[in-house]
Amino acid sequence: MKKVGYQGLGAGALAIAVGLIPGGEAQASGFQLREQSAEGLGTAFAGSTARADTLSTIFYNPAGMTRLNGSQSGGSSTWISPSAQFSGSASRGGVATTGVQGGDAIEDAMVGSAFLMWDARPDLRFGLGLTAPFGLRSQYEKDWVGRYHALESSVTNLNLTPSIAYRVNDKLSVGGGVQVAYTEATLSQALNLSALGMSDGRVTVKGHDVSAGVDLGLLYEFTPTTRAGLNWRSQMSYTLQGDAKYRVPAAVSALVPTLRNGEVTADLTTPDTVSLGLYHEIMPGWAVMSDIAWTNWSTFDELRIKYEDGRDASVTTEKWHDTWFFSLGTEVALGEKKNHKVRFGAAYDQAPVYDKYRTARIPDSDRYWVALGYSYETEGGIKVNAGYAHLFADSVSINETTAAGGTLRGTYDSNVNIFSAGLSFPF
Repeated sequence: MKKVGYQGLGAGALAIAVGLIPGGEAQASGFQLREQSAEGLGTAFAGSTARADTLSTIFYNPAGMTRLNGSQSGGSSTWISPSAQFSGSASRGGVATTGVQGGDAIEDAMVGSAFLMWDARPDLRFGLGLTAPFGLRSQYEKDWVGRYHALESSVTNLNLTPSIAYRVNDKLSVGGGVQVAYTEATLSQALNLSALGMSDGRVTVKGHDVSAGVDLGLLYEFTPTTRAGLNWRSQMSYTLQGDAKYRVPAAVSALVPTLRNGEVTADLTTPDTVSLGLYHEIMPGWAVMSDIAWTNWSTFDELRIKYEDGRDASVTTEKWHDTWFFSLGTEVALGEKKNHKVRFGAAYDQAPVYDKYRTARIPDSDRYWVALGYSYETEGGIKVNAGYAHLFADSVSINETTAAGGTLRGTYDSNVNIFSAGLSFPF
């Protein structure tokens, strides 16, 4: 998320291991995260809405639980290693800002997911998912040229979703869940106090809230080897409440009211998503699959920070646009018992940020995925999964101007490596 002037507020999951939310370039479009499954990563998440053969269907399409037999639990841990290199300059009032280029600002991090499913009856399943659908981590060097625009940007989102699935007949299954999510955000930037003959100050803004939403899915099996899935995850609205803390000399905050600590609020809506997936077995042991997903990012039109002490609100124009994600993948079962599986996938992931409104907090760009994965299932039903993906990102320009920070111009060159491991077992 982003901010204007000296104020700002923006918008991880605990799995079998502890998960931390990755940086902006590590995620899907905007600050969305798809990485809830090691199996799914191996196909670039192609078929995630329709394959319905792993526990992660609790997240991607709860209706798919009807195809899973026996109570089971599991999860995945995913290490995301992004790189976003800035090259450019900054100036304010015609005077160049001194400093370094900023280094690799997008931090490596771990994101986790955990799932539990109860096989209640042949036509009824109950599930529980703990995931992180949104997140952001970035940290620029404190003396980079764009420090008056951004230093730290952090969004943590933890989502708990109890769900249910019911098989209506031999072809149609329906499912749904209630999402309960916690979101917190931290933003910081340097303050230019050179006019007062002082070194830089710093402002840090934090806020958090809890919200609720829904998750609905359908699965239609045309034949035992061909099926389609449809899933909708709703918007979730937050009123982030927190404070702005200014690290400046006491004499400065006494003279300048806008540099005083204060309580703040900001409204945030995480977007709804609609996904359509297809899965088809060409022959026993060989399947192809695809997914198309739409994300309603146009809900993020502006960020308005309100100060409880009555000072003027800070407003940042965002004007994000809706995005599309397209993926295609294949899976091949190997071995005499078909208990080894290899996967391959590719995807196109559209960014929601117009060039005109790109900022240093989320220097987002379109991404192109290539992925591969492997799974092994023991005779006892334990599944071990691994996946890897490399994301190529378009080189993009930035021309960001704020009253406090001046103008930041340059380019970002980015890429991402993602590694994931998962485990599931019956109980």
